[in-house]
Amino acid sequence: MGAVLAGAAYGLLVRVAFEWKVLHAFLQIVSIAFLIVCPFSVGAIAVLRSAGQQSISLYRQFIVALLAMSIFLVAMFATLLEGLICLVLVAPVFIVAALIGGFIAGIFHNYFRATKSTVAAFALLPLLLAPVESFMPPVESVQSVTNTIHISASPERVFSQIGNVRDIRPEELGTTFVHFIGLPKPVAADMRCNTAGCVRTSHWEKNVWFQEVITEWDEPNAMHYRFVIPSGGVPREALDRHVEIGGEYFDLIDGGYDLTRMRDGSTKLSLTTRFVNKSQLRVYGDLWGKMVLKDFHRSILHLMKLRSERA
Repeated sequence: MGAVLAGAAYGLLVRVAFEWKVLHAFLQIVSIAFLIVCPFSVGAIAVLRSAGQQSISLYRQFIVALLAMSIFLVAMFATLLEGLICLVLVAPVFIVAALIGGFIAGIFHNYFRATKSTVAAFALLPLLLAPVESFMPPVESVQSVTNTIHISASPERVFSQIGNVRDIRPEELGTTFVHFIGLPKPVAADMRCNTAGCVRTSHWEKNVWFQEVITEWDEPNAMHYRFVIPSGGVPREALDRHVEIGGEYFDLIDGGYDLTRMRDGSTKLSLTTRFVNKSQLRVYGDLWGKMVLKDFHRSILHLMKLRSERA
């Protein structure tokens, strides 16, 4: 158990080091160095410390690395270094990286008889990579997400539900993964006029609010907008800062509703959102961004269907 705790403690120390404001320019939390290499080293260190003089089996490598990573994740939550949202998002890549690290460490021990210097080398990996990564130019990734739903109501009736959405009850949104892990739910949206250039204000739980400037108003066919996240619109306590909308790593660009009249007079309603991912983990960030938005879209479209069909 001591080896498992050693791996977890190492991870916690690295997490604290990456939080140090003096080194913020060189040590970024949302980076390959921390999100992939650090958990890789956590698994490797735990396995090497547990190996002793005997060969270590693949099963033991798996268990030791998994336990060390699990304790590390729980410790970050317990010490308030990370919130539940961030931990859920990073847990899959953390666990996989730790298991790979444990497997590589097992090879080093079983075939090359790793020494204390091997442990030190694994421990230094994220700290050596982070400064190099900080000098890499950021590459922004713009992604688009679209969800569609069929509504047994005319486009005119559906369109009337889109602009002003008052008093949203939680049960109207259905059950979604993103809200289960703590993302705020929408509570209302209102606008004072019905034309391009108007501003639609969306209010969410936890005092979150932002604006949607209407760029296209084509009743009853389309309503498109661009997002404006005002200063203070997303309170610090509402979202983990690493996944904050309009923050350092992720932002919403624009989106909109498109309505198609079906032959039977019903409506196909589509909701599209474009977002930008500015993190170093481009593929993983894009994947989670799309998943979160698709889940959110489903809840909004469920609301539109419910209200339109009973209007």
